[in-house]
Amino acid sequence: MQIVPFSETFSYNGEFKLVSKSYDDSFPNLKGESFVYYKANPKEIYKINRSFDLYDGYPFFCAISNDGRKIIYIHNEYDDETEESKNVTFYVDGKLVKAFKTDEFLKCDLKKGNCNMFYFSNIDNGSELNDKSLFLKNNFVLNHNDTIYITDSREKVSIFDLNNGELIKSNLSFDSIYNQIKDYKKIEPKISYYQFPYNNAYQLISKENNEDLLISIGKLSKLKYTPLDDPKFSKYKQFFIQLNGYLDFDGNFEIEKINMDSIFDESKIKNFINSTKFQSDFITESDSKIYMTLILGGYRDFKKKIAKKMTNDFKILEENKRKKRFTDEYIDGIYIPIDMYECMIELDKLVDYELREKLLKSEDLNEFNSHTGGLGMWIRNNWSINGGSRLLIYFLDRNVGNKIFGNDDISKNIIEQYLIWLKGDKNAWKKWEENNTKKINH
Repeated sequence: MQIVPFSETFSYNGEFKLVSKSYDDSFPNLKGESFVYYKANPKEIYKINRSFDLYDGYPFFCAISNDGRKIIYIHNEYDDETEESKNVTFYVDGKLVKAFKTDEFLKCDLKKGNCNMFYFSNIDNGSELNDKSLFLKNNFVLNHNDTIYITDSREKVSIFDLNNGELIKSNLSFDSIYNQIKDYKKIEPKISYYQFPYNNAYQLISKENNEDLLISIGKLSKLKYTPLDDPKFSKYKQFFIQLNGYLDFDGNFEIEKINMDSIFDESKIKNFINSTKFQSDFITESDSKIYMTLILGGYRDFKKKIAKKMTNDFKILEENKRKKRFTDEYIDGIYIPIDMYECMIELDKLVDYELREKLLKSEDLNEFNSHTGGLGMWIRNNWSINGGSRLLIYFLDRNVGNKIFGNDDISKNIIEQYLIWLKGDKNAWKKWEENNTKKINH
């Protein structure tokens, strides 16, 4: 089972604490709740509808001010474009006031150098360290009387005023400030964990009649529910519902987001979920609630004739979409290069300094073209080499990518040419095109 964090962060003066609890097993995430308490009063002062995830041994940092009104949360993960997911978030009285990406906060250029939020030491704990190295290893971020000191991967220090919410200084060398801060003591948070109940977190069962929500929706919608292991599952177009939300200790499900195909009556299904008590004996009272993501389906019409027509209509629609992808300039909001030259231009915008250095030093470019992540997978997925795009057509027209593992071959060609481009030959792509002339005319 995956452990989920519960943390207590204390103000420098010890008068206030921030209690934060996650309701989801992914890390870090916003799905949780946080509460601010005053030492002399056990009742919460205010609540924030998010978690500030902290894990032992991971470089994540949280601080609350001496007056309990300001909170800063810092991490080096960034997966989406929401303000609250950014690397540095600053709150006043529970409201988000400022948010920064790493490069914005540290005032650094990702394309010109390694720029990670926190200093990292790869020196083994058993190794003998001098006082300065030992301090930096253990105190790369700390709160001293509402002044936050962050030492980044370049050993540059940024100083943030927690009371005013302002970055006081940035890009100071650690050596220049070490004597000033060497005697400061880190305020350690208290972190505990609970086990996320995987075995029960993928279905909602009614307390009243022990019926799975999957079955209930089929009855409510007058549709045939087809399990995934049904041999006829793939014969017909299946319709689905994606449900995200919180199941609490009492069995109430709070819908955060629900998406469904147009065949369903959304208001009817929402009303049913909101009025149903679900089994929740796997949630303890101290856990309070958990976050759940459910894919409900598939469903189809009971009448085979209607189900077959829906299936054929869907296939025609998907084929039209597929054809359109081959001419689209943008797919899912991402610009699709039209040729090898544009691939070079776009990669220059996307690839940061650290990856450029790895490419230039690499002795085997295949490490960047695997199926477990990396630049090649990014190219295949985001430029729709896998799903179909005008860039795919560009390569297929040149007999590149039309063999087994052809999509891997396309991304390999792009990476190889980009390495030559990085080494300074900005015209090599022309030679590549001369050697791979267009063979097919449309």
